[in-house]
Amino acid sequence: MEYHFIGDVHGQADRLEALLRQLGYARAGSGWRHPAGRVVFLGDFIDRGPQQRRVIEIVRSMVESGNALAVMGNHEFNALCYHNLHPETGQPLRAREGRHLRQHRAFLEEFALGRPETREVIRWLQSLPLHLEVADGQGRPLFRAIHACWVPAVVRQVPRYLDRELLVQAATRGTRLFQDVELLLKGPEIPLPKGCSFHDKEGKPRRRVRIKWWESGPGATYRRIALVPRGEEENLPETPVGTVGNWHCHGQGEPPVFFGHYWLAGPPRVIGSNLACLDYSAGEKGALVAYRFRVEEAGTALRNDCLVSAA
Repeated sequence: MEYHFIGDVHGQADRLEALLRQLGYARAGSGWRHPAGRVVFLGDFIDRGPQQRRVIEIVRSMVESGNALAVMGNHEFNALCYHNLHPETGQPLRAREGRHLRQHRAFLEEFALGRPETREVIRWLQSLPLHLEVADGQGRPLFRAIHACWVPAVVRQVPRYLDRELLVQAATRGTRLFQDVELLLKGPEIPLPKGCSFHDKEGKPRRRVRIKWWESGPGATYRRIALVPRGEEENLPETPVGTVGNWHCHGQGEPPVFFGHYWLAGPPRVIGSNLACLDYSAGEKGALVAYRFRVEEAGTALRNDCLVSAA
């Protein structure tokens, strides 16, 4: 038995189908089937790319036929908030203008706001879990899957699924659930030292920064672990982040965690013996990447030669 973890697809159906072929899948209706394998989609299969409908058809068909599992990404969560209204104010849970509209435009071009088919797709997106742990026949964890960051204490307290009431809480800034969902679906963010800032992709100055949580811990510096646009690293100091940046909470001996979200560049590689990020910017010009996980090899270190990609 094999599991094939696939990173952020972002509307790239052609690349997804090419990757599925490389992994040994064949067409089965609107989805795909493997003789001895199953896909685990790591979220963010919507927005950005030009083939939203085809990607959703593929992912949904595979999930509903038992040929795939999927977790929610921050783009799926954002879509839920964009298309749902607050029960008291009647306003969208996510503003439908500016940056939010630009990020969601590709989806809206194929699934217009308010249409019955759009509402039905949004209901399906809401059925996706926030996190996933799969065990072997003896109940021992084989692997964990999440979109951005697996924090055991948070995973234990956050529900796997968001019903309407929980969705409203998760979309409301200041609530505990808002903070927890932000962490699991976007990763940790830390304040920069006084006087330090960087500019994000839109040129806006920022004084808090998302970090490579897998590289945090003792001795990590702001410049080393910050996730900023290329060239902005120079604005960050080579000083230790201290305890504020210590989010490396997945130690040796834990089952592997597979995640996406981080727009990595360069040749795909695993980032630890039990950690693999599979987002290599397929939403732009990067490759769509998968990891081939063989159940009989559970407990051994993850390997670069198990990575498969489609440009």
